[in-house]
Parts: sequence; C-alpha cells; structure tokens
Amino acid sequence: MDNFLMNSFPENIKKEIEQIQKLILPLAKKTSKYMFWTFPLIGIAVINLVVLLFFTPKDTNVYILLFVFAIVGAVGFALLKEAKINRKEIRNIGLRYIIERINKSSIMTDERKKHYIRIVNDKPILAMENFVKFLQEEDRMKRMRYFNQFKTDEE
Repeated sequence: MDNFLMNSFPENIKKEIEQIQKLILPLAKKTSKYMFWTFPLIGIAVINLVVLLFFTPKDTNVYILLFVFAIVGAVGFALLKEAKINRKEIRNIGLRYIIERINKSSIMTDERKKHYIRIVNDKPILAMENFVKFLQEEDRMKRMRYFNQFKTDEE
C-alpha cells in the first residue's frame, strides 16, 4: 500500500496491513520477477517472428530461428500465465487473512462480523477498504467499551 496512505492510518490498522504484506511478500516478489521478464520475452519473440515470417526472403532457411523465437515467446506467455495465477493466490491469501482476522475479533458482534465477511466475499476488489472500515469500527467499539467501563467504575 502507498506509504502516504499508510501514514494516515492509526497504528492498529498499520499493524494489520503489515501482517498481510508479510504473508504475500514472497509471492509478490516472485510475481514481479516473472512480470519483469514476461513482456520483453513476448515482445522479442513476436517482433522477430513477424520479421522472419513476413520480411525474410522465402529461400532463406529460417526454421531454426522461428523455432527459437517460438520457444522464447512460449516461455514469456508461460511466465505471464504463472504471474496471473500468483496474483490470484496473493489476493486469496489476503482475503483469507482478512476473514480470519474478522472472525477472531472478540469485540465485534457475530452479526457485524458476518456482515463484514459477506461484504469481503461479495466484493473482493474492495476487501482492503472494507477491512479498514471493520478495523475502524472495531477500534471505536473497543474505545466505547473502555469508556463505558471507566464511567461505570466511577459511579
């Protein structure tokens, strides 16, 4: 998440986001490496295949080069596919953590927890935003309980 946004969050929310980042970091690094190589490999392969197929004289023996660039392109597309699978897994890891964390809350009612879990499952793209809302509501409830406890002790 953007450092500017992270600085605007309270400490409890920062800790939760950092936990998610720790879980997904190894897979995210791997995925970024794949993406780094994907487009150059595909680009090199496509450009060279087009040149060899359409702009090279037909009497030239280019079959070996066609085969090499086809393999380069296939490797590029395989890395692209693997990166897509990894991104989906990263999202699933984050969603699992969010749902587990919501379920672990001892402060929120079961009804509110089910509400947030349903929202996270229905709109996974907005999962982080809804998780932050959950954490903010949980923090408000925690502070209200503490305040009410303090207030009751005085009476």
